[in-house]
Amino acid sequence: MRKHLLKILALGLVGTMAFAATGPDTYVQMTYGEVDSLDPAQAYDTASGAILENIYETLYTYKGESITEYEPVLATDYSISDDGKTYTFKLRRDVLFHSGNKMTCRDVEYSIERLLVTNPGDSAGWFYAESLIGYDGVNAKDYFGEDASQEDLDKYWAAIDNSVECIDDYTVAFHLIKKDPSFFVKLMYTASSILDSQYAIENGEWSGTKADWYDWAGKDLRSGFLHSHDAGTGAYKLVKWDGKDVYAERFIGYWDYANKPQIQTVIIKVVDEQATRIQALKAGDADRITVNDRATLETQIRGMANAKILESDKWLGAAASAVFFNQKIAAEDNPMIGSGQLDGNGIPADFFKDVNVRKAFAYSFSQSAIIDDLYMGKAVPLTMALPPSFLGYDPNIPIYDLDMDKAEEYFKKAYDGKLWETGFSMTIAYNSGNTTRQTVAEVLKQNIEALNPNFKIEVKAMPWPQFLDAYKKGQLPALVLGWGADYADPDNFIYVFYHSNGYFAKKIGYNNAEMNKLIEEARSITDPAKRAELYSKVGYLAYEDVPVLPLPRPTGWMVLAKNVYTKMAPEGIDVYNNPMRSGSFLWKDIIKK
Repeated sequence: MRKHLLKILALGLVGTMAFAATGPDTYVQMTYGEVDSLDPAQAYDTASGAILENIYETLYTYKGESITEYEPVLATDYSISDDGKTYTFKLRRDVLFHSGNKMTCRDVEYSIERLLVTNPGDSAGWFYAESLIGYDGVNAKDYFGEDASQEDLDKYWAAIDNSVECIDDYTVAFHLIKKDPSFFVKLMYTASSILDSQYAIENGEWSGTKADWYDWAGKDLRSGFLHSHDAGTGAYKLVKWDGKDVYAERFIGYWDYANKPQIQTVIIKVVDEQATRIQALKAGDADRITVNDRATLETQIRGMANAKILESDKWLGAAASAVFFNQKIAAEDNPMIGSGQLDGNGIPADFFKDVNVRKAFAYSFSQSAIIDDLYMGKAVPLTMALPPSFLGYDPNIPIYDLDMDKAEEYFKKAYDGKLWETGFSMTIAYNSGNTTRQTVAEVLKQNIEALNPNFKIEVKAMPWPQFLDAYKKGQLPALVLGWGADYADPDNFIYVFYHSNGYFAKKIGYNNAEMNKLIEEARSITDPAKRAELYSKVGYLAYEDVPVLPLPRPTGWMVLAKNVYTKMAPEGIDVYNNPMRSGSFLWKDIIKK
């Protein structure tokens, strides 16, 4: 997430519109990490989600800071059938899209069916497909490959077509293939945002019919119109996204007339260099900035005349980060693995397939140093890749911490001793501007290289789009990534990190039959106690197998200008912070005093 040295004194013209960096009706946020896509069916990253949740809307959403209380948005009410397989929503009337078109059930049907039709492999479409149509949660082309018969395709299309039903213009029903207690909260994720179907179709997107559905199956939507254009109902409409910075303005036709947003103009600036972000806040040219580490927070921000630090021990967030060990590295034209051989000048594509290598890396990492030095004691170690507040988290599972003797022991065991004798060379990448991930990578480098002069690790910064592209191609041998909850259920972490078909596990080639069985059993039951017991077993197995190394979770903070507040802020804190929102709070709730 990151890239460009900027001195922000004023922001120039966008079209015919001038944006000032200060003022009571302008909000400027400086962060790192470029948006990946503004198509809700494609975007699956925090930077994109922070924009989408303000220019698009879903049927329901989270209320204030709560992840268990909800409020209607584009719907007004809903009901669930006795068998738990049909969800029926009454839709809000007189809602306008930014184009001026009026929202009806057809737009809801189109939006969700388009998500199921396209379902790119690097999107959130999988967990909607699992609920509504099956087919292992993948798009038709990936599911059938080259062997699909017309009968197969007709059945797949019928499953999509039957999954969403318009009862009338303002009533929509979702038909699930099996009971899914998490389906309601899945509909609050940005992927299920409601699109202006007429506007999308007129501009070359899927027609909404059977005629061309297969042409769109699995398509990378970054080449489509909605990748960079807005078809939403949100309180803000997109003015410009130049591939880096985002400019948005208040939508005068927004349906919630009683709660008109105060902020007219929102500007999200990508500024990789933390020092530049801090200087902009000090000069009054930014209203919110991202500060990566607590040391900087304490030494450079605290006490700044026009800034404030907001923090809470409750702000652990619905997220987990880890070091990932890629067991199936893409070897072709990949400089990150050097020679591609275990010859001292590189690593083989299956380097991390050996559990001894994974354990050696894990024992080379200092959890306590990260907590004490990087987070200044304000963090907790994670025993598994699951937020501590979620069902099934087990605090009694051991954690790996720095033990150089153990690290040496496992390095000597790896590859029957050949690794220790030969050595290796590889790259650990991180997204530019993320100093926390940089520190994690450098700690591993320092400790591992200290064990053996033949061990060589390069730590490399990459702009977010390049980092994401390399990750998707499987080129990164080891990397640091985080996962923010799509919906508030432990399965959204456990399946993602540990199941062989999960988003992360699949990317890194992790496949453990015992692990899969535990997770699949937990997905099939609703009893909380039984699910928690199964997730604890998952955690212990993950400790032994080390597919990923969970990283400490810091208590959260925000750095804002002193005059920035939000509606619905809890007592004693000036803004609310919902861990299910990519941007913590919505732009429409911002108040500048």
